[in-house]
Parts: sequence; C-alpha cells; structure tokens
Amino acid sequence: MIYKFNDFEFDCDNLILFNSGKKFSIKEKHAQMLAILLLDTEKIHNKAELLQKVWPEKKVSDQMVFQSIGHLRALFGDDAVKTFSRKGYQWQLPLEQVAKQGDTPTPVASPNKTIVQNADSAASSETSSPNAPWFKRALGKIQKKFGY
Repeated sequence: MIYKFNDFEFDCDNLILFNSGKKFSIKEKHAQMLAILLLDTEKIHNKAELLQKVWPEKKVSDQMVFQSIGHLRALFGDDAVKTFSRKGYQWQLPLEQVAKQGDTPTPVASPNKTIVQNADSAASSETSSPNAPWFKRALGKIQKKFGY
C-alpha cells in the first residue's frame, strides 16, 4: 500500500519513503513505525503495541517509541503525529492512497482529518499552508543531522 502526504509518498509494503519523487533515506525502525501509523489512521496506537510490533525481538524501553515519534515529527512536522495522553499516538496529516499503475487514487477517510481529493488540491493546500516554509527548513536540518 502506498500513501501520499505533503511532498511524500510512503510504500508501507517495502518501507520506502519518497520525497518529491526521489527516494528518501529513513531508518528501518522509523519506517516500521510510520507504516503502523499510516495503515490505521483511525486508531490510537499505544506504546506497548508499538514496542511489540517494531521491536518484537528485543526488550527496549519506552524511550525508543518517544525517539521514533520525535524523528517522524521532525521529518513531517509537529502536526503529523498527535499524542493522546496515557493512550498513545495517531497519524494526523491528510492521506491519499496512491494507486498502483493504472488504478485511481483513493482518499483515506478519517472523521477529524481533511481528505485530499486530487493532486491539484494537494498542491494548492501545501503552498497555502503556514507550515510549508518551516517544513522545508526542518527537512534540511534533518537531512544534514542524519546524513540523508
């Protein structure tokens, strides 16, 4: 399954992130966390679930979840992942399910989220977004810091 949000596309099956059509390096555990959040945007994912799904083979602290969520927020903006106190995390950015060759894109519905209907409306909402300049600066900092 491939999802599109902002300038990104994420292939949940292969854990590959694209930024403006170019492959974008992301650590495997962060990619797994992103896939979990994108595959069920209606659900609030608790720490125990995320730890079990992303790190099933080892015992790690809750700090690993906090770091991964922080990394995703640094990449996609603070509004990308919402924290529900004592409950967990939920994806917040509008998503569009990208069709595999020849299919039609399908908006992903969510009661609290705006649905992107097509590429034209996505482009206009990105340019009018007050977070667009901040996002570009933050992306540059992340790329520099993590060597992407």
